[in-house]
Amino acid sequence: MKVHVAKMNQEVITGYQHVVASDNFINFMNISDNECEAILANDVLNCFTLDKVRDCIVSLVNKLRLQGTMVVGGTDIRLFSLSVINNLLSEQEANEVINSVNSMPSYIEVTKLIESLGLKVESVKSSGIHFEIVARRG
Repeated sequence: MKVHVAKMNQEVITGYQHVVASDNFINFMNISDNECEAILANDVLNCFTLDKVRDCIVSLVNKLRLQGTMVVGGTDIRLFSLSVINNLLSEQEANEVINSVNSMPSYIEVTKLIESLGLKVESVKSSGIHFEIVARRG
């Protein structure tokens, strides 16, 4: 099974089962542990407060089967700060970003967390203020 974890109003990706993420919660009610061959959760960390990011990652890893891949991402506080300092984001744009996310974890810390849960990080990509980590469960 392939799962796309996204907010309620986000576009559904063909071939993926849509799972809703909202404030500190992913609705995995119909998905068993170790069932997913692929999880696409590229903006899911924006739905979680910083103290709940670990719970989010653990929840995703629990659903992932052996040799399954996971893409997880969000807005990085360091990339965001650099964009503000370097005037790549206006004051208005920066405030809109701040109002639209529950947290901005560092991709460095998220990578460490994923590795500590036994996954192999295959790539880390950043674009603007966002990051995506691709990891595989061994």
